[in-house]
Amino acid sequence: MKSLSPVAGKTILIIGEPGFLSDDARQALITCQASIAGPVVVASAMECLSEGLVFEAAIIDVRISDQAMLWLNEWLENRGIPFVFAHDQRSKAPPGGFTLSGRPADIDAMIAALFGPDLSYYH
Repeated sequence: MKSLSPVAGKTILIIGEPGFLSDDARQALITCQASIAGPVVVASAMECLSEGLVFEAAIIDVRISDQAMLWLNEWLENRGIPFVFAHDQRSKAPPGGFTLSGRPADIDAMIAALFGPDLSYYH
């Protein structure tokens, strides 16, 4: 039987420092049947992307440098790979945006943004 989860069987690349993806957020994504690659730090992400790492979407730590953010944004957009910028639940971030946590509402919001019906919109 095919899963109803839009993320089932898809690999999501996590780009951020090792603490960016908490255990509960990892488990919540896995519960939705996603495969997780990472987290990889920005320098490693650029190398992995250049070497052909295969993934269907990315969640990127909003705290990365502006230069890295622009490079990743352009690289992902040019390949039609959906992505969101997020902050972890421990960081002090402005209200709004995506939070990478194990809370179902946070995970559901990111999955809808990454794999929802309007994939012409990148975040």
